[in-house]
Amino acid sequence: MRLRYYLITILLCLMASPPSIAAAKDQAENNSEHQKYIVAGYIENVSIKIWDRETPITIEAKMDTGADSSSLHATDITIDKDNKTTSFTITDQHGKSQRITCPYARIVRIKKRPSGYQRRPVIPVQLHIGAKEFDALVNLTDRSHFSYKMLVGRKELRHGILIDSSRHHRLSRPEAQ
Repeated sequence: MRLRYYLITILLCLMASPPSIAAAKDQAENNSEHQKYIVAGYIENVSIKIWDRETPITIEAKMDTGADSSSLHATDITIDKDNKTTSFTITDQHGKSQRITCPYARIVRIKKRPSGYQRRPVIPVQLHIGAKEFDALVNLTDRSHFSYKMLVGRKELRHGILIDSSRHHRLSRPEAQ
């Protein structure tokens, strides 16, 4: 009987020992780290603030874990290397077009199939997806032959966005066209 009390006492002391407290602390940190993530659907409404524009543009975007970088649909893209600016026309999901001129961060060369390259300006933007808001770099290209006018790639998804590929619009409702 006495042995049982000693064993219970030792067990209680071990449970309150620093390693057990550290393990509990690690578990609490893991729970708080888990809260840093949001789960988005594979299609979401994304709000994009471009350079000095006060009003963001809302576009329906595909979250693509297979793409490294993000692409935004734009037409009439011109690059002014002297001023390091690009001008382009962008249309939101309501059909409202805007002509925008802004500085670009760099020009990328994208290999096109079956051969050749396409030069795309990369612009700094601020993205808002669900509760996440962060700075990002997106390249401009004509995506008129695609279903979604924006593709959000892994570089932006690394800001704590997990994708539920079985659902769309988990964070936002589809807007009426």
